[in-house]
Amino acid sequence: MGAFLQHAEDILDTAFQGESDQEVLILIDRLGGMRMVDAAGWSLAAAAAEFGASAVYHVQRRGDSVRVEGLSGAERCLLQRRNPAKVWGFGMPGMPASRPRPVQSALLPAQAMTLHTPVLVLA
Repeated sequence: MGAFLQHAEDILDTAFQGESDQEVLILIDRLGGMRMVDAAGWSLAAAAAEFGASAVYHVQRRGDSVRVEGLSGAERCLLQRRNPAKVWGFGMPGMPASRPRPVQSALLPAQAMTLHTPVLVLA
């Protein structure tokens, strides 16, 4: 795996650990230095040209997903990861918004044992 893709994966791993929604560009210069700038209004190619970057990564974090799009010369990549704990389960359509609480029985243990289910017999 090349350094360009390895950097993209490292950036994805780091961004995934964060908590707030954000959108930034990470610029890598020809000497390996790194710079972060606000992504608003920048395309990858324009940022690379303006800052003289050898690689540019656009990092987007929204809700339960993180996306990293990268550009380095003729190479491009797009990596995306979603948090399965937020994607599946509670809060999904048709699922409760939170974990249900256990139901507390109003009956004492002795009373619960003496309950009988009525049976209907048809003759």
